[in-house]
Amino acid sequence: MNEEQNPLMDNSPQQPTPTVTEAIGEINIAPDIIATLAGITTMKIAGITGMAGIPSASLSTIMGKREINKGVKVDIKDKTVGLEISVVIDIDTVLIDVAKNVQREVKKVIENKTGMIVNKVDVNIREVSYKEKDEAPA
Repeated sequence: MNEEQNPLMDNSPQQPTPTVTEAIGEINIAPDIIATLAGITTMKIAGITGMAGIPSASLSTIMGKREINKGVKVDIKDKTVGLEISVVIDIDTVLIDVAKNVQREVKKVIENKTGMIVNKVDVNIREVSYKEKDEAPA
């Protein structure tokens, strides 16, 4: 049986249908969203006890609003992200290991959730925290 395809009976689409990964228009993610993702991810890392704020206080800090992205600076250029994260780390941990974990986890989360490429994650250890031992009564 010699079947020839009839172009009028061809049901295949002439143009590719958009997939979930294709965007119809432009998608922009605000730097504050990326900073929040980075801040939340950083706070989940073992050994991190807090975010070290950028020296100048923002209006929302003055008004008493808690900022999870405090201590995160975001630089976006051509759909690539550069981050600077300032942290407080527990003195009883290996500081360099904690900082490397922050870099690795923040890069992974930002890239997975935004589709953007993270080209750097600078970690500034601004403070260390420690538990003061209770002194025995004299």
